[in-house]
Order: sequence, then structure tokens, then C-alpha cells
Amino acid sequence: MDTSFLSPGPMTWAGFIAFALFLVAVLKAVDWIAGKLKTREKEAVSPLVLDLASVKLNVERQGDALNAFKVEVAQKYVTGDVITRLEGRIDGMVSSVREEMRATRSELLEAVLHGRSPR
Repeated sequence: MDTSFLSPGPMTWAGFIAFALFLVAVLKAVDWIAGKLKTREKEAVSPLVLDLASVKLNVERQGDALNAFKVEVAQKYVTGDVITRLEGRIDGMVSSVREEMRATRSELLEAVLHGRSPR
């Protein structure tokens, strides 16, 4: 049986083990750097996520309050024609606010993810 590959030559066992340890250290360093970058990215985005959730809750609460107000006004003061016009105006206002929030959210996320300032 030929065991010449085990004999010391240009590459020794100590050199081979040292090279293997070097590769493990490099891979661990790359993994550590990637983890730090992901943590920093999550820390930058998490306040936006929390603010967005808060805004969504506020919009829902305002929508419920508006519906309750519509019902109360309809029961006490206004005719059907006036309510229809008022509903159209309120719905237009709410959709406008939602469009602005959507645009703001997309701009902020784009600015955070791509590292540039919002317009």
C-alpha cells in the first residue's frame, strides 16, 4: 500500500491544520460581520414598524369614530341627501390621508433600505 501522501513534503500536517483553523476563523468573522449588519438594519427599521402600527391603529380608531359620528348626525340632524354628500367628502378625506401615509411609508422605507435621504 502506497502511503507516500502521508509523508512530509511541501505541505505538512501542522500546515494543513493551521490552514483549516484559518479558514474557520475567516468564516466565523464573515458570519459575525453579517450578523452585525443585520442587527443594525433591524434597529433602523423597527421604529418605523412601530410607528406604522401606531398610525394604523389611530386610523382605525378615527374610522370608527367617524362612523359613530355619521350615525349620530344622521339620527338627529341631517337628511339622507346631506349624509350622502358628507360621507363622500369624509371618504375622500380618509382615502387621501391613506394615500399620503402609503407614500410616506414607502419613501421612508426606501430611504432607510437604500441609505439616502427622503425627498
